[in-house]
Amino acid sequence: MSLQLTPAAAFGAALLAFVLLALGAWVRSDARARGSGRPTLWSVFAPLSGIVLFYYLWWWRRGRSREYPPSRLERATATAVVAGIGGMIAGSLASPPDPTAQLTVWPFAFACCLPVAYWLVRRRSDAAGHR
Repeated sequence: MSLQLTPAAAFGAALLAFVLLALGAWVRSDARARGSGRPTLWSVFAPLSGIVLFYYLWWWRRGRSREYPPSRLERATATAVVAGIGGMIAGSLASPPDPTAQLTVWPFAFACCLPVAYWLVRRRSDAAGHR
């Protein structure tokens, strides 16, 4: 099995890099809004380590309320992150266990997950009273 970097797989890899950058940007802005002394540190390590991301989302973030509501840009990055994670899960279930095939299918799954991610992020923002 060799990894052939076709144009579709290259696009999938670029989209993966974009989603990881969006995850870092979202974590940084969320950590800053919750009063973290080191939001940049969170933004660097959360996308690189699932353990740090898990700790941030399910432990550190829960104990602190936001000082100000999320901006449009923060909601857009959250939408990209949710669609990216959902698309990655759906793409891995719908494609063979080959990295090239998964990188090829993932952008389509990402595009299909975007409306659902937008709805989820908007619903959560509306439920929290942020517009």
